[in-house]
Amino acid sequence: MPSLTKSELDDLIQKRVDATLKEASEKTARELAEKEKADEKAANAAAAKKEDVRKQFEELRLEAEQKAERYGHAIEKPEVKFAKLITIFASAGGDVSKMPAVANKLYADDAETKSYIAKALEAGTPSAGGFGIPSVLSSRTVEALYAMAILPKLGVSGIPLVNGNLEFMRMSASASVGWVGELPSTGTTQPAYNTVKLTSKKLFALAELSNTLLRNNVVGIESWLVRDLQKKFRIALDSALLYGAGTEYTPLGLSGQGVQTLGSSSTALLQTHPDAMVALLKAANVPMTNLHWIMSPQMETWLKGLIAPTGAWIFRQEMIAWEKLAGIPYHVSTSVSYTGGGTPYSDLWLGDFDELLWGVGMDIELRMSQEASFVDGGVTYSAFQRDSSLVRVIGEHDFNVMHPVSFVRGTFTA
Repeated sequence: MPSLTKSELDDLIQKRVDATLKEASEKTARELAEKEKADEKAANAAAAKKEDVRKQFEELRLEAEQKAERYGHAIEKPEVKFAKLITIFASAGGDVSKMPAVANKLYADDAETKSYIAKALEAGTPSAGGFGIPSVLSSRTVEALYAMAILPKLGVSGIPLVNGNLEFMRMSASASVGWVGELPSTGTTQPAYNTVKLTSKKLFALAELSNTLLRNNVVGIESWLVRDLQKKFRIALDSALLYGAGTEYTPLGLSGQGVQTLGSSSTALLQTHPDAMVALLKAANVPMTNLHWIMSPQMETWLKGLIAPTGAWIFRQEMIAWEKLAGIPYHVSTSVSYTGGGTPYSDLWLGDFDELLWGVGMDIELRMSQEASFVDGGVTYSAFQRDSSLVRVIGEHDFNVMHPVSFVRGTFTA
């Protein structure tokens, strides 16, 4: 093969590159043209099908009009027919079962309108033919109403419980210092200590789903169930944070930690109470680095409704505009205790949540199995035999506080 100069070699390489690019470009153009033809063909087919359906309905409409004219019925515009049905429905007070009687009274000679109502009633009654009308299920699901989760908004970080437990040494009383004379005779002083413990408590749920339902549903029910379990899991944590009973298997909530309190179920809420709760924290030398209010929806309404002697709102503007009370962020949830009745009352929580200890052995674990067994009512069932799936959620958590005085539980009535 004869040797090529650099210029000839560059020309040869450029020609090959150009040829490759041209071939690729032509291939892409062919593929695009084929795709456009296929899309156009599909669009034409859909348009033709739509036109066929329109023609069929048009033929049925014309046939119905001709039949009506033969029997002496006047042809009314659709909006007139609809207006008649709305009038009948309103006159029946929204009770569909009363519509035939109302139609006979208002439009005794309008057989067509009365036939619409009769057909509607038959379609809604299974024994009258309603079984023949399939129900259309939307892919959108209507979820339950949940309490708002509080814990993620408090700026609290979970502390890993590596072996399921963790213990802190806490100074419960500090040393004392005083002024003395030239030759002091006072005794020694030393701080007192105790411990703060975190021990994993297990939060658990097990749900069974039919595999037939999983295979045939159109709403993604498995993901729906998982979301439901996750939300209920967070709400259960909030409830334990505030009101946990502190049993062998349950965390001890703030209500059982010996926190500061103000008011009672018979204490009327006053404009001075929020400042009084803040003052309790200051008087206890709380660092106040991460303050938050937690309240029920009812308490939020009562606070917004407090009015000064001049007639001005006291907290309303601040709460609506900045979601703060006395300059401190607040959070609303139905997890906060509220008791209704003749004299309703509710809790109002305030705390420095940098003083909260949240132990996390396992945040949340979701697993699904089609082979596991489970016990219900003392009877063991096999998911494999029942053609079902089990969804299990587990978490391991605990709560404690560095200093109980860093939290205040207010209880007030409207």
